[in-house]
Amino acid sequence: MSGEPGRSENGAAPRNASEGAGGALDDFIVEGPAILTVDPEWRVFEPGYIAVRNGRISALGPAEEGRARNAARRIDARGKLLMPGFVNTHTHVPMAAFRGACEDIPDRLTRFLFPLERDLVRPNLVYWSTLYCLVEMALSGTTTFADMYYFEDEVAKATEKAGMRAILGETILDQPAPDAPDFPAGMQYARDFIAKWKGHELIEPCFAPHAPYTVDREHLGAIRDEAERLDVDIMMHVAEMEFEDKRFSESHGSVLRYLDSIEGLLSPRLLAAHMLYVGDEEIELVKARGMRVAHCPSSNAKSGRRICPAWRMIKAGVPLGLATDGPLSGNGMDMQGIVNLFPKMQKTREGRRDVLTAKEALRAATLGGAEALRMDKDIGSLEVGKKADFIIIDAGDFNMQPVYDWYATLVYALRPHNVEAVFVGGRQIVAGRKMAGFDQSEAMAEMLRIRGECSSFIADIARKSAAG
Repeated sequence: MSGEPGRSENGAAPRNASEGAGGALDDFIVEGPAILTVDPEWRVFEPGYIAVRNGRISALGPAEEGRARNAARRIDARGKLLMPGFVNTHTHVPMAAFRGACEDIPDRLTRFLFPLERDLVRPNLVYWSTLYCLVEMALSGTTTFADMYYFEDEVAKATEKAGMRAILGETILDQPAPDAPDFPAGMQYARDFIAKWKGHELIEPCFAPHAPYTVDREHLGAIRDEAERLDVDIMMHVAEMEFEDKRFSESHGSVLRYLDSIEGLLSPRLLAAHMLYVGDEEIELVKARGMRVAHCPSSNAKSGRRICPAWRMIKAGVPLGLATDGPLSGNGMDMQGIVNLFPKMQKTREGRRDVLTAKEALRAATLGGAEALRMDKDIGSLEVGKKADFIIIDAGDFNMQPVYDWYATLVYALRPHNVEAVFVGGRQIVAGRKMAGFDQSEAMAEMLRIRGECSSFIADIARKSAAG
């Protein structure tokens, strides 16, 4: 296995590994796992320890140094692997209620999704669908996610209950939405949502205009102004659709050029999801404006769309993270499938096996995601002072061995069932492959109830689609 115990891959000694030994009491210490830090030096401790105090990492290093520290509790993780939690940079988690519905109809967004949301999306559905989806995400090792949908206050409530970390954006449209009859009402919902949740320990609220083709120029400018006034971020679908690319290429040269004509919109505040229709010039523009990108390889492939030039963005220095997209778009909400697919599709796009190493892919699913969400000072890697967001993996499972390179194993062989425990801010939210904070069977029961309520509507749309 890679990494000499107690040293980074470049031979550097561990930083602060023995700090506090014999002194202040740690809340707990995880002892004995192989630890992948994903820090700037790519340190690996094998075996190692990690100490947590007040929700943050107080120390980590080779296992023998951890034995000299004082702790209220010790967790034996010998034979396991410990790494940063996955960061999912773009989701629509309440859409778990509609997963698998009307998969193969053309023009799915306008013929199926918008009518379905108009008639079925209500606060209760959003809350229980979110909680249900978060079980899948947490059990597979996601600790932080970014979401945009309607009734986002319900998403925040479920996220708080699950104990996960999130950036949540209230989706805003020019047209009527499930929680707002028009743009002004959507803006007011977003303002109220931001006022309620800003400053929360786990949840960061923001604005989420749906896309350049559903929110006009004037309204995008208004969202930019409000985001600056309230000091919050913006997330939006950008350069995802072929018709979107055609429309704005004809008027401004590209989608990105159109958005750049709205002064100040392309900025470090903006997290752009998808970004398929971008060339080298647009990548330079993205870098120059400081914006960030959420890459959704699975949902884009499922839709038959072009492959995002994600590797080129990373090489250009653009902060880029990986994402599942929503349960209706990509279906699976585990990050293992995404980090596995990501390098394969980039190699296919570039026609080169040597682009995007396994190590780079794993970084995009952890620290890269944290950078894309502007949270990398607190999460994404395991370093002293950062928040204690990490997962423990059963390294002895049949799909995991033999291990010659931890990064290759995690990118290409890891599966959701290998995750045994999940910690967010030092609090254990998954224990023994089950949610620790609530009864997950209740979320399953509610999802089955929701399915019963939605099934006739979905079947009717499917029949109409089949009839042409």
